Amino acid sequence: MIGDIRIPLYLIVILVILSPAYGTAQEPSAKLKRTLNEELKRLSAVHGIVIKGLEKTRTIPARSTQGSLRQQLQKLLADFNYVMIQAPDKGIERVLILHPKEATPDVPEQIVLATERKGNHHVVRATVMGSRSMAIDVSLLVDTGASLVVLPASILPELGFNADDLEDQEVQTANGPVKAKVGQLHAIEIGTEVVYNVDTAFIDDSLLGRNGLLGMNVLGRYLMTIDDQQNLITLIK
Repeated sequence: MIGDIRIPLYLIVILVILSPAYGTAQEPSAKLKRTLNEELKRLSAVHGIVIKGLEKTRTIPARSTQGSLRQQLQKLLADFNYVMIQAPDKGIERVLILHPKEATPDVPEQIVLATERKGNHHVVRATVMGSRSMAIDVSLLVDTGASLVVLPASILPELGFNADDLEDQEVQTANGPVKAKVGQLHAIEIGTEVVYNVDTAFIDDSLLGRNGLLGMNVLGRYLMTIDDQQNLITLIK
């Protein structure tokens, strides 16, 4: 007969005390942190704002945030270029997530543009250069709903373009899709900034009004902030 194996009482007490602690230590690891995508969707639902470009944030963990809605969005989107559009009541109406930021200098270059108001919209002055560097000064309405820069078809000859040489294409504007002739400007100058080889849509003057449109193929290159009170737009490279 095998003799009794006696376990000292103090060992039994230690095992009993340690066992629950070991069990509870596993519980927090089961809780997954929110992704940036999930947190932005939550803020969109709670505050009733539209956030576009969420597909770019699916696998990124969300930062812990506090403060106003604006402060939370600024912290959550610190690694992205985005456009934040203010509502008439000074709240936030829409956020457009553009793309992740690339490495930037310690002091980013800023282009500050004075604007004229057209209702709730901002209009900036620009110089557009066509073939053979023929240049025209134009007024462009800042339009985050336009995929391309849009200009009136009547200025095609002044820019050195022949309409028959341009591509027929349907382009997106804030008012919906329109038929256009699409070509490439040699450059567009806005303030101190010059952007080269800019795809541009030319549409019938009656559809455009007096101003062209400054679309996302230019605006999307920058982090843009809009100051409605001072009538200023800042483009940050």
